[in-house]
Amino acid sequence: MRILYLSPYPPARDGIGTYTHVLAHAVRARGHEIAVIAARPDPGAPEEVVGALGGGGEATLRAAVARFRPDVVHVQFAVPAFGARSLEVARRPATPGVPVVATLHEVSRDTALLRGPGRALYRRLASGCDRLIVHTRAARDTLAALGLDAEATVIPHFSSPPPPATGTAAGLRTRFGLGDDRVLLAFGHIHVSKGLDDLVRAVATLPPATLAGVRVVVAGAVRRRHGPFRVFEARDYLHEAAVRRLARRHGLRDRLVFTGYVPDGDIAAWFDAAAAVVLPYRDAEQSGVANLARAFGVPVIATTVGGLAELFEGSPWAIPPGAPDRLATAISDLLTTTPRTGGTTRTPVTDLDTVAARTIAVYEAVRGRLTPGNRPDAP
Repeated sequence: MRILYLSPYPPARDGIGTYTHVLAHAVRARGHEIAVIAARPDPGAPEEVVGALGGGGEATLRAAVARFRPDVVHVQFAVPAFGARSLEVARRPATPGVPVVATLHEVSRDTALLRGPGRALYRRLASGCDRLIVHTRAARDTLAALGLDAEATVIPHFSSPPPPATGTAAGLRTRFGLGDDRVLLAFGHIHVSKGLDDLVRAVATLPPATLAGVRVVVAGAVRRRHGPFRVFEARDYLHEAAVRRLARRHGLRDRLVFTGYVPDGDIAAWFDAAAAVVLPYRDAEQSGVANLARAFGVPVIATTVGGLAELFEGSPWAIPPGAPDRLATAISDLLTTTPRTGGTTRTPVTDLDTVAARTIAVYEAVRGRLTPGNRPDAP
């Protein structure tokens, strides 16, 4: 088959772009042809990128379809991924006779944040798709609450292999002055919904003897936004500033380390350095960070929101959101029951081969079901 992806894509710094890159290459490795229409133009894009939305919009997609002649178009969607072009993407692509699949990466978060307009946006997108994919049962429940009739398939987020390591845990400890302290790692984009303020409040209540040997490392930066969605970027910067102030107020300035953007070569090293990964999220669709932590064998403390509740069902370190006291208890318990360094035993995760196979099965299903004579028209 020939699969055309519509998605953010490397070298853009975007988690969905990374997901698409890994998935597309896994699909290619299984003997299929791939091409990509990127969310935004970039002169450093790899050879499979045959266009970008840029200012061309639907015309760009239509031209790519004419040149590549895909059997399936696969949209990787979240509002932050496309910003001001989200409505443009949500309109049924100009792909007559070609089935459209959409993976909805943040349907619960987007509709909660954008409310009525967000729900209308997702209904519009769903009306133009032949199959929807979500990562969790909670996301599928969100679709049901929206009253969508589209068929939805749950395919869990895979644990993508990290880029080749160029840094080491010892090097990071030296660079950021961590010494021998145990690292509680908050990895990924800084976002107001990720509960960093709850983490600071929890750490502030740790016993002095425990606190003296702990550092909280926030390894990541605020996600760049575009167009009118830059207001959310500004909100996340304000959140970061508030977290820093909170840390100073609690006397934790030297216990909290912000690294800024993490180069690909340092990703594995940060997980190697971590005693635990902490996900004090207040809402979440799913978490690639959680899957990375599980693949590296690093213990995870996570709130029971969205797909995290499914992922860590039965874990002794699964806690309710917005409860710094429970978070502090979980941190203390983990630090007293696990080794000083992150573990190396890998726990079961949804592997890439399984996700690629199940995604290809969706392609085959929509391709076999839809013919030019029975393809539904967009309302």
